Amino acid sequence: MPLLYEIPFSVISRISSGEAEVVGALIKEVASGKILAHVQPTQGFFNAISQVSGSIAQTGFSPLGVAGIVQGEQIKSGIASLEQGMGLLQNLQFANMALTGIGVGVSVAGFAAVNMRLSAIERNLGTLREEVREIGSLIQATEIRRLFSEIRSALKDLDSVTTRKDHLALASSLQRQLSSHVSSLNDLLVEAMDIRKETSLPLQRLDLIWTLSSAKWLCEDAELRALFVSEDLAHADEYAARYIDDNLKCLDQLNPDALTRLVASGEKDLKKLVAKRREAAVLVGGIANGFARAVENLGQQQSLSRALVEDGTSGRTFIQAASKETKSQFLVVMP
Repeated sequence: MPLLYEIPFSVISRISSGEAEVVGALIKEVASGKILAHVQPTQGFFNAISQVSGSIAQTGFSPLGVAGIVQGEQIKSGIASLEQGMGLLQNLQFANMALTGIGVGVSVAGFAAVNMRLSAIERNLGTLREEVREIGSLIQATEIRRLFSEIRSALKDLDSVTTRKDHLALASSLQRQLSSHVSSLNDLLVEAMDIRKETSLPLQRLDLIWTLSSAKWLCEDAELRALFVSEDLAHADEYAARYIDDNLKCLDQLNPDALTRLVASGEKDLKKLVAKRREAAVLVGGIANGFARAVENLGQQQSLSRALVEDGTSGRTFIQAASKETKSQFLVVMP
């Protein structure tokens, strides 16, 4: 399976003619759904993003248009906006691509970029802990600090694991740590989404759900990267399938009508009630789209792990190639 640094003209021409289409990090044949290529962002992709004054590309992933995205007028929101309460919920979906690559193949973003996003999530949880007092039992300050400290440590080690002589043992250890963190975050998320006994909800509950989800997605992605590096692609396939199921369950648990009604339940004025329901509906829609993107990307990583296994390509070699490449923004895997 050749690893290329640009999309072959034959594939580009099929996209132009409508015979093929870009679906997340995959290029597929429209008629059959056959995968023609996996498009993996490289370190060059993240370098290009970071050069735009720390701004975030507010658009979907497109391997054919990323250069224009990076340089274009669509880049509007800075990282600082992620720290402004509900701004995190509204903008973090775009930070997924710009900061960590979540939603666009296996994340190879460096620790500095990943830590920036993790810090934004952690700070926002601190804000919500003050504002959502009735669910304070969910978020104990000392427990959250410990959890995020452990996640940060694991992500830092993951950044250098491919160059270590003991990379197999270390990657396996990091996978187990990250799996535990995913489980902890998922437990918090399930509790935050449980509204069966609620008679009203603060709008910040939606932000809490999104923030916990974002932290969980970050750890899921990092865990799969660790499995690639440890050459355990079979388990990468297995864990991706498990997390697809978990995210689908969360998506199924999400009840837009019930959530918007509970958020607006305290409003007596009809106009304010309608306005609040509309605001809540937009935020719930963002959460649902986040789960859908997570499922899509996990499916793409599952497909990639299978493709590498079938061709006998090393997962570590693949991650190293994507991590070291700075001139090209994408690594293309042709079946």
